[in-house]
Order: sequence, then structure tokens, then C-alpha cells
Amino acid sequence: MDLDISGKLALVTGAGRGFGRAIVKQLASEGVTVIAASRSIEPLESLHNEISPNTTRHHIISVDLMKEKAPSNMIKSIIRDIGDPDIVVHNLGGSLGVTDPVSNHHQWQNVWQLNLGIPIEINSTLIPLMTHKEWGRIVLVSSNATLTYQGYPAYVSAKAAQNAYVKTLGRALAKDNVIVSSVMPGPIYAEDRYLGRLQAENPDAWEEYVRNHLPIGRLGQAEELAPFVAILCSELASFAAGSIIPVDGGSM
Repeated sequence: MDLDISGKLALVTGAGRGFGRAIVKQLASEGVTVIAASRSIEPLESLHNEISPNTTRHHIISVDLMKEKAPSNMIKSIIRDIGDPDIVVHNLGGSLGVTDPVSNHHQWQNVWQLNLGIPIEINSTLIPLMTHKEWGRIVLVSSNATLTYQGYPAYVSAKAAQNAYVKTLGRALAKDNVIVSSVMPGPIYAEDRYLGRLQAENPDAWEEYVRNHLPIGRLGQAEELAPFVAILCSELASFAAGSIIPVDGGSM
């Protein structure tokens, strides 16, 4: 299937590991020039060696986007030094270890900034450029925790707000062929995350979790989700304005 995005320029945040890394590799395989951004440089360097071993076509940026003005400064330098991204995938997110339901306001703000504030700051610069060209794709990585309400309150609420942002912004920009959409992954395997450790360390608890929450009987793999993101980044997504797509193995 030809996604008709060869030659486009894409920015992917949270690109060093897991889902973000798989998205970068998927887009690169479609002929997209990718700018991979992450805080840690080592995973970015190994990723660059995988997708661009003998060329300088792709780019890596090591940046802590939680620092003040870092998102806007990053996107301005990209536009100046590389070009205007046609595609942006906001994969950066997480709970920042804020697990207490009655955590303080500052902690909640940090979680919201990571999951939603950074995309808003980046998009505020990119969207006018995309509307001027009458072509753009913005994809946010959400979570099916917004449907199951399983998870830490600060994180789940931030992702729920992210979904509302996708719906409303997607409707506003649809007329300009700037398609804003989202995927909602279910539980994805990572050996350093809770479910990965549970599977390895507590077989009985893991079997109970699978029985109650995973009809497919296993965790997902990042490589199974990346193609859905690639389609949403493509010409084929022209009717997907504001779409929020669960890719979760039927998890509940």
C-alpha cells in the first residue's frame, strides 16, 4: 500500500525507545525524512544508525522538552536548520511517577504539561505553516486508559484532555487539510514497565490480569501499533479529522 508520504518531513517526540522508536522506523521505511527527538542521546544515536547508517537524511535531537520554552525553541531551530515539518507525532508522555490520587497541584500540572502542554506549544508554531500549505498531519499518542479508567488519575485525566483537544482541534483544522488524530494503545510490552515486570516475576498475578483484562491473551508490541500511526500520517487519513482510534487487543 502506497501511503503517498515519501519525501515528507516528520517530527516524532519521545522517539528513543518503545513506541516512538517503532514509529520512527515505520515512517522512515515509507520514505519519510524523520526528525527523532528524545531526552537521551544514546538511544537516538543507535536509532539513527539503524535507519540511516550511510546517509545524513534523518536527524536526531536530544532535548528535555519539560524545560521552559524548550518545545518552542526546538521547533524554531528545526524550521531554521532543517525545514517545516509536514507531520508531527506527539509520542512523549507518561505519569512522571505521580501515583497518589491526591497529589498536589504542581505534580498534576507537570503530568499535564508532559502529555498535553508540550504538544500544544509545538503545534502553535507548526499549525499556521501547515494551514498555509493546506497539508499537515498531527498525531497524538493517547491511551485506552481514557476508556477503562485504569491508571493513575493525573495521567488518565491528562490523556482524556488530550482526546478532547484532538476532537476539537481536528474539527477546526479539517477544512485546511490539516488532519489531527490520535491512537489509543492498550497495554504494550516493555520489560521495565509494571506489566512487563509482572509477567516475568509473578506468573499467577499475570495470569489473573490476562484473564480479567486482555482478551487477546498477551501484551501488544510497539511494532504492531506503528503502522496505524503511519496511516494517520498519510494521504489516506484525509477523512480522519478528529479521529481517535483504539488499538488495544480488546483490553478492558
